[in-house]
Amino acid sequence: MAVILLFGQSAFSEVAGGLGALSELKDQHGDPGGLSTEADGIQIAIVVSAKRLRRIKPWERAILEFDDTLELIRIADVPRSTPTEYQRVAEKLRKRLPDNVNVLIDLKGVWVSEFRLDSSTPNILVFDRAGRLLAQHAGMYKRALFDALQADLELIQSGALAAQAPSQEP
Repeated sequence: MAVILLFGQSAFSEVAGGLGALSELKDQHGDPGGLSTEADGIQIAIVVSAKRLRRIKPWERAILEFDDTLELIRIADVPRSTPTEYQRVAEKLRKRLPDNVNVLIDLKGVWVSEFRLDSSTPNILVFDRAGRLLAQHAGMYKRALFDALQADLELIQSGALAAQAPSQEP
């Protein structure tokens, strides 16, 4: 099931921790990353549990086949049920992922709590260059779900989506 949420205001201004909470995570190599209000274009954040990172690969492939200029931000939500440290998670990701695939590690669950996400399945959040959350989709990759994301991306790229009033579709 896909959920599409369209917003007309900045996600950054609504986040309790401000932009820093969404933009100051580290990837498995220790490099900082996250959302930026200085992005060149559309930013797509894909948020999923660290244990289910493999589930984002079909989404990534389809998104980049549609438009390889889109900026993808991969975020691994780390379950807080058992205490863990950044170094332990980073080491596991370095062993399991190719060197050129960077995944931001969210130990505090900032993304999941701020956007009310279920990280057991991939969440695709689409932001414009000003940092406004324009579309949100969730679910395992299926062509029909990607078609809905693609339609939103086309509207965003044409400028039509940003002008719409906030709405929600099932």
